[in-house]
Amino acid sequence: MARLRRANTWEISDSERESGSELVAAVRGSASGDGMVSFLGGGTAGPSPAKKKRRRQMEADRGGTREERRRERARIEEEKRREKQRRREAAERVRSYRPEACLRSFTVCVDPGVRGVCATSLVQNEEIDLLLGTLSSLEWKSAIEEQHLTHSITWRRALPKALVFLQLYKNVCVMFLESWQDLTDHVCAITKALSKRPMKRLTEEPSLPFCVEGSWASGVRVGKDGCGLQQVWSRQVQQLNRVSRSVAVAVTTAFPSPQMLLQAYKDSHSEAERKGLLADLPVKSDERERRVGPEISSRLYRLLTSYNPQLVLD
Repeated sequence: MARLRRANTWEISDSERESGSELVAAVRGSASGDGMVSFLGGGTAGPSPAKKKRRRQMEADRGGTREERRRERARIEEEKRREKQRRREAAERVRSYRPEACLRSFTVCVDPGVRGVCATSLVQNEEIDLLLGTLSSLEWKSAIEEQHLTHSITWRRALPKALVFLQLYKNVCVMFLESWQDLTDHVCAITKALSKRPMKRLTEEPSLPFCVEGSWASGVRVGKDGCGLQQVWSRQVQQLNRVSRSVAVAVTTAFPSPQMLLQAYKDSHSEAERKGLLADLPVKSDERERRVGPEISSRLYRLLTSYNPQLVLD
């Protein structure tokens, strides 16, 4: 028969007994439905809002850092690509300066009079056949052209791409001339054109059709005695919008010159009087009489007295 052995009092203390019972109670009371157990008051509560906020901030920082690193890598790759392209272009430029590459841009021009043969019998000449055959075997360009110096051979280099580049990107035009006489004629022609340019630009302005004859297709003939100046003055008045020939004639009849009209403006006592100076002038057209009106009078006043070049008259 087994006997129940009691523990000595010194083997199990009261504190150990209490702590054991508390442990068992904590285990039994903390068991949840999903099998998770919290020991000694650990609880099942989630992280605090501050921790969540800190975690979200860290994730956002990591995401921003990854995006910045991605952009930096893209920028570095683009710089490498451009640098590689520049090196490739520089290498091609250097290769184009080599003699074997430079020869491809040359054309050997043979005069038909070489060896005393004509252009029709040139191909029959053995020496010329040997020359052209050698050039062809070397993949060099050749042409049979008349030269300024007979019985000669010249070399011509094609530079269309370089000339187009200079004209489009540098605004520089290059012209090849054969002789000093051609160069002299070209310089004289350019000088003459530059001397005519200021006057030509002025007379081509569509807003100046009242110029005198010889400077404009429909200009007015003005004599040495001043005959015709009043007609020039009349056409100048007609440059204003909605100013007919009859209105211009009425103004120029009352004031035969711009100086007389300016003097009348100076003699006026007020701004309103100056603006309406021409308003009551009679205008005869189509067998009926009317007046110039205050609008045209005011615009003509601003035209002759304003110092503002940006002033809108109409």
